[in-house]
Amino acid sequence: MNRQRMVATTSSTIGYCEPPDTSTLELAQVARNDAGIIVIGAGPVGMRFTHDLLARKPQLAVHLFGDEACKPYNRIQLSALLAGEINRDDIDLPLPALGNHPNFQFTSSAIVEIDRERKTVTDSSGTRFHYHKLVLATGARAHIPNIPGIERQGVFSFRSLKDTESLYARILRSRHIVVVGGGLLGLEAAKGLLKFNTSVTVVQQSSRLMNRQLDEQAAALLEVEVRALGIDVITHSGVRSVEGFEHVTGVITRDGETIHCDTVLFCTGITPNLELARKARIPVGTGILVNDQMRTSDPDIFAIGECCEHLGVTYGLVNPGYEQAAVTAEIIANEPQENLPCYLGSMAISHLKVVGTSVCSLGEISELPSRPFQKELQYFDKPSGAYRKLVLLRGKIIGAVAIGNWPESRRVQEAYQNARKIRFWHLLRFYLTGTLWGKGGDDIGNWPSGTIICQCNNISYGALSSAIANNCSTLPELQDRTRAGTVCGACKPLLQQLLGVAGMERESGAATLTAGALLAIALVVLLAFWPEAKVADSVQQQGWFEGIWNDKFWKQVTGFTLLALTAIGSLMSLRKRLSWRWMGKFSGWRLVHVSLGVLCCITLVLHSGFHLGSNLNQLLIVNFLAVLLMGAFTSGAIGLGHKLRTGAAQDARKSMQWVHIIVSWPLPVLLALHILTVYYY
Repeated sequence: MNRQRMVATTSSTIGYCEPPDTSTLELAQVARNDAGIIVIGAGPVGMRFTHDLLARKPQLAVHLFGDEACKPYNRIQLSALLAGEINRDDIDLPLPALGNHPNFQFTSSAIVEIDRERKTVTDSSGTRFHYHKLVLATGARAHIPNIPGIERQGVFSFRSLKDTESLYARILRSRHIVVVGGGLLGLEAAKGLLKFNTSVTVVQQSSRLMNRQLDEQAAALLEVEVRALGIDVITHSGVRSVEGFEHVTGVITRDGETIHCDTVLFCTGITPNLELARKARIPVGTGILVNDQMRTSDPDIFAIGECCEHLGVTYGLVNPGYEQAAVTAEIIANEPQENLPCYLGSMAISHLKVVGTSVCSLGEISELPSRPFQKELQYFDKPSGAYRKLVLLRGKIIGAVAIGNWPESRRVQEAYQNARKIRFWHLLRFYLTGTLWGKGGDDIGNWPSGTIICQCNNISYGALSSAIANNCSTLPELQDRTRAGTVCGACKPLLQQLLGVAGMERESGAATLTAGALLAIALVVLLAFWPEAKVADSVQQQGWFEGIWNDKFWKQVTGFTLLALTAIGSLMSLRKRLSWRWMGKFSGWRLVHVSLGVLCCITLVLHSGFHLGSNLNQLLIVNFLAVLLMGAFTSGAIGLGHKLRTGAAQDARKSMQWVHIIVSWPLPVLLALHILTVYYY
């Protein structure tokens, strides 16, 4: 099922909403929210739902509640904030603009009670708000294991902005920090804590890092990268207790080892926030139980994100929450219509940057059951450290994992999601080179329109192409319109490739290329349509031009010159095909190649006298003109690429190059036949 997302664009900021303290204001607020939508939770999923819903119904009354004393922010980027890679303002999530959505409200206040019979919610100040539909996006909190010593000073969790600020202040006086948990959050936190000569040790209970996303070999390679940063790693262990009196002095691992430290950070997973639902007698399991329309047992109350449980699964990733938000927004916006969308579950897909290393994981990758027609293929490039693994069942990808840059990873994801058949020659190429589709596999222009480019926001290649066609010509504009690349930022290189940023840069020698192309085109047109030169009635009336094209000696000179120029031009094309770096920069040889094309045009004029000939000679000259013309068009596309419409430069350049190559193939055969007929027959 295709789920199209529309995201409201806003750049406004809204001040914090103070809770009313009079009954008059309370009645006014209740009236304003009558038959409106209340969203509890201003995290990424709650914000996404709000934007999606208002994009569909801009005038709808929507009241968003957040329980932190700050504006909504993107908690996914807290590790980058801790590491000092971004500023505090960079993690803010934009609220819907009041100019476009006059009935939107944001209140920084915790909701403490839901009255399902009266259809009201009550905040921490005792103020009640009426709802028509209620959406619970309460998220989750950090899970802290129940072990001795967790109450001591120096024990932290890492889930909120307040946690991040506390940790940042702690780094200044900490000498050794133990991070409990070797998952994504723990590793990112460990990297962020490497400041001011602070020692960091990661303790992982499992036998490998990121055991849910990586197999043994991938985890081993990642561990090498983590250790290279100066982080010590202990696996197949765990923390049994936190030692000290008032302050932390160390931890004792499960195998009895003592690690002396002054700070302990727990990154041991999350626990869904279910208290509101329980108090309102809404059924819960691991999360708040929902059906395929994200409804709880109360049809007017929905739950999305980390707090909900669908078909026995509670997702701990942001992308499933975004998918749930889109489905819920579509349902609420279109009720009571029939054939409303359903949420069918999400696939386990991760494209991450872990301690600066690209990590890709999707589907089944470890502890695989034994099944007929199942196979595993691995590729490891030792010099670069790139590791890739595919798991296939009956020729279809059911799992993949990679450490290091994998340009084809998004296309592999698309093949996995759509159960595309992988042919044996693709598998052979993967075994030999680590790629399934060769050099064209990382060219986004070759990908199907349904390929997911921005996994965090579930934005497809087709949706991005549509936005670009509607005048999104820069990366900020594309991000603002589609929200692609605004969460983890891992897909920004793909967005730049899609925008044609590389092709839009001015090529070296662009002006010369363009001038040469225009001159060559003019000469080709002149050759094709200029009247044939006339033969003089006598030698005395013969001009200099006829003395060249109609003289046997000069005919041979120009003919062999033309043949030499053509041969040199063909050999020069090997500079690109074979990457012969000893020949110098390709941009310089390309200018020489264009100059040879212009010289060929001039020489052909002198050789033929504008006579196209007949039969084989005519076929030869027409083919020669086609080669020159397509070469000129290719040069023009390269030279003017920085001025063309976004994305068009690469398409034009690629298509012209292919046509130029195709029409060049008959030329050597025709030249050989021409020489044979002139000199031997």
